[in-house]
Amino acid sequence: MMKYCSLLLSVLVLFSCSDDEPTAGCFQDEGRRIVTIVNNINGTVIFNGDCGYLIDPDERLDRNPTSVLFPCNLEIEFEVDGLKVNFSGFIYESFEFEDICADFFEITDIEIVPDVQ
Repeated sequence: MMKYCSLLLSVLVLFSCSDDEPTAGCFQDEGRRIVTIVNNINGTVIFNGDCGYLIDPDERLDRNPTSVLFPCNLEIEFEVDGLKVNFSGFIYESFEFEDICADFFEITDIEIVPDVQ
């Protein structure tokens, strides 16, 4: 019986640790779901007085209606207006009744793009 319980517990642990779905870290208290995952996109950090620091992608992203991103977890070292970055992350849904200045975004990876002259 003990071997059976150990085997069952091992199987449950193995299947519960799957990385198939992205793990969200922002906007859970607002009930938002991830609508798009972006990987290795270049963009520019911009400062908007009403919204704070945003990321303006160099290319149009799927499910990004405002064309700019509001990162919930932009580290202070990246809060530089005009900074060129390469980033990955999750775009979250917005609700029809909201008046937003940027799409909700969570950074999973970001780095400064070297200035090539």
